[in-house]
Amino acid sequence: MQVILVSSRFSLAKSIDVNMRHIVAVFGVFLLAVLFGSSALSWLAVHLRLPMVQAQIEAMQTQEMQDKEAKTKSNLQALAARVGELQAQMVHLDSLGQHLFSRAGVEPPARGTSHPNEGGPFVPAPIDEKKLTEDIEALSAQIEAQTSNFSSMESRLRADMVRRAFLPTSMPVAGPSRLGSPFGVRNDPFGRGMALHEGLDFVAPYGAPVLAAAGGVVVNAGYHHEFGNLVEINHGGELITRYAHMSAIKVTVGMMVRQGQQVGELGSTGRSTGPHLHFEVRKNGRPINPSDFLYASSSLARR
Repeated sequence: MQVILVSSRFSLAKSIDVNMRHIVAVFGVFLLAVLFGSSALSWLAVHLRLPMVQAQIEAMQTQEMQDKEAKTKSNLQALAARVGELQAQMVHLDSLGQHLFSRAGVEPPARGTSHPNEGGPFVPAPIDEKKLTEDIEALSAQIEAQTSNFSSMESRLRADMVRRAFLPTSMPVAGPSRLGSPFGVRNDPFGRGMALHEGLDFVAPYGAPVLAAAGGVVVNAGYHHEFGNLVEINHGGELITRYAHMSAIKVTVGMMVRQGQQVGELGSTGRSTGPHLHFEVRKNGRPINPSDFLYASSSLARR
């Protein structure tokens, strides 16, 4: 290949012959220059640690470390807060337990909270994520177990309260009264010899309110030739209370009455020698001493 050079300083044109060796040589020099420049830049980047690149790397590392610390701190705070919540629930359950034990009349179990012969300055323990997690699991298990136990106890207590509401444990006369004739064998007040007295006689002023000793359904309300004005209440399970010799009746057959509700007024109707209330408790038609129920009521009230 022939190259012709033209210049204004020369009057004649010059020609240069360019062959393949010249082209290869020029290309080789170009490649060497590129390789040398790349190597030089790599050497500068590695050995001289360009300030801009180094600053960016350090900034990225610092940010990553700060993000990790913030996340760890947030997790620890969340775990600590959860432990606090669970401890508060335990305090609430302890209070509920005290209430339920008191209602049941049972002495609560002793808790070992005293630390005799100990002392020293308070140094807070370091917060450990693993320890907090273990505490949460342990407290959660305790709360679940206590909640189940207390729920079962409360259900039994509620059922017992409902049952007691339908037991004749409440005094059948409002206001002051005294026990006249007790339950059992006695001399007949009309002089007919020894007789079985199947209830209790409460002596009180004429017209004193007569109250239902327990909740139930009125099954009899009317006059009886021996009991006078008589009311009978069925409390379920073939348990019946009887209120006799009243001067007035305040309920009708089929009425549902609650414990302590007035059913009549004290009087002296029927086979009676003076104002009093004859009160009976019968189970399956057989008389039961009402004192057994009334004494149980006063015993529970003293708890």
